[in-house]
Amino acid sequence: MSAHRCGFVALLGRPNAGKSQLLNTLLGEKIAIVSAKAQTTRGRMLGVLSRPDAQILFHDTPGVHRGERSFNQLMSERALETAEGADVRLLLFESGARWDIAEERIAALAPPLVLARTKCDLGAPAPVGRPDRFARIVEISALTGVGLEALVEALVSLLPEGPSLYPEDTLTDANLRFLGAEQIREVVYELYRDEIPYAVAVEVEEWKETDGDLRIRANLLVERESQKGIILGSGGSALKALGTEARKRLSERLGKRVHLALWVKLDKNWTKRPKRARELGYL
Repeated sequence: MSAHRCGFVALLGRPNAGKSQLLNTLLGEKIAIVSAKAQTTRGRMLGVLSRPDAQILFHDTPGVHRGERSFNQLMSERALETAEGADVRLLLFESGARWDIAEERIAALAPPLVLARTKCDLGAPAPVGRPDRFARIVEISALTGVGLEALVEALVSLLPEGPSLYPEDTLTDANLRFLGAEQIREVVYELYRDEIPYAVAVEVEEWKETDGDLRIRANLLVERESQKGIILGSGGSALKALGTEARKRLSERLGKRVHLALWVKLDKNWTKRPKRARELGYL
């Protein structure tokens, strides 16, 4: 019987490479928010996949890219720092995309490196620079499930031997308040356009259970006064739509009735203040 393995795998790639979607698919439950917009992931999210022979501790990370905003640059650096501390680094590269600086920065990290060419159901794979840098190259599709078992087997083979670090029923170490805030932020990404989703932070002020119901009070923090009006919408209509959809998703996810109160507040230039971004769990 082979020894049990356990270790950390950093999920890496450019924005919208499919890191969060892959994590959710592998775990069989949605713990990381996803959207069609790039750079949705901000903080480092831990996902735990337990098997009889191994426990893989995935770290979902922000996309690595050449962002002009200092906040985006800090998130890219945080992703690379996370990768340096991992036992295995997994680079997701979309089939049909062009190999670029982001991929080169990740491929330059210390081994072991695994390359997952994603969305293999949508087209032929593109060249990947020097393939000899990777311990394994796997073609996958998080949508259809193609290649996922082969990917997991490849990752397990590269992990160090050791016991599990979390109980087998653990999926993440994130607390419910943070997951609730992220669910609200996901709806912001879906309902608002342009720079608004990137300027919004969600801070949960109250999380209280009463007679089986859950009462949540959260602040939508914006960087500039002008953004408050956009979040509110005409007569508060946009904020009402946001609250309705977020409340519905939170109720479905938590399996209980949720009373959600949202307030829009100014937290001037919070993305330019690393200390504040860390307090919000984004760095």
